Amino acid sequence: MSDDHDHDRNRDHDPANDNGGHEQPGSKQVAPGPAGGALTSLAALQSMLNSVATSTSTGRSGRPLMQFKSRENGAWMFGRSRTVVEDGSLWAFDPRTFMWGYVCFGPNKNDSPIGEVLVSVGQLKPDITKLPDKGFPWTEQRAVNMKCISGIDAGIEVIFKINTQGGIQAIDGLIDTVRDRLNGNQHEGKVAPIATLGKDSYPHKEHGRIWIPVLTITDWMSLDGPAPKPEPEPEPEPTPPQKPGSEPTSAAAEQPRRRRVA
Repeated sequence: MSDDHDHDRNRDHDPANDNGGHEQPGSKQVAPGPAGGALTSLAALQSMLNSVATSTSTGRSGRPLMQFKSRENGAWMFGRSRTVVEDGSLWAFDPRTFMWGYVCFGPNKNDSPIGEVLVSVGQLKPDITKLPDKGFPWTEQRAVNMKCISGIDAGIEVIFKINTQGGIQAIDGLIDTVRDRLNGNQHEGKVAPIATLGKDSYPHKEHGRIWIPVLTITDWMSLDGPAPKPEPEPEPEPTPPQKPGSEPTSAAAEQPRRRRVA
């Protein structure tokens, strides 16, 4: 099992790994959606997750790379500066960007990949027997676009790529959950999972303790992004001071009540 081929090496050769510098203020979508409205987007997503077609493409992205370090105490980090993800932060996954394929590394596993082929999961997985001979084995890989929606990293958009067994199982679990939600038709347009980024571990005979990513879904949102927060109600005007000789105002009247905003 290739436990740590999680694209550490991409941070040195991919100029897009700029730790979120590409983010446009005010962006609300998980990712740009196809034209045609929400119903068209959902129908296309459902068709993608239920269908199989053939195509080939490479998996380059203009987003910083999210990594899970299976041999570094299960750390989640992103970007060229390897920013550690804030504990408890929430990340939205764009189901339109689920990809599968293969990646190939050279003799130094910490170097950049020497080959990578990723396609949408709505297409046939690339035929490993038809991939070019790079002199080193091809390893199965998964990928998906993510966006932080809470905490100090809110607004950061990344691409998560992973080729460990535990990571592949985590992404495949998300794919199955989204597909089941779509097919159950009980989603009310909310089909983008929101999850925390956690970890678990298991003992390995050769490598000791191996960490695996755990994606815990806490909520769902539409492909257009989270619903806008309600505007807070204006605070009541303070009570004017009493004129001399007038009856004193009660303490409750002097202290206007403030309504809590959820």
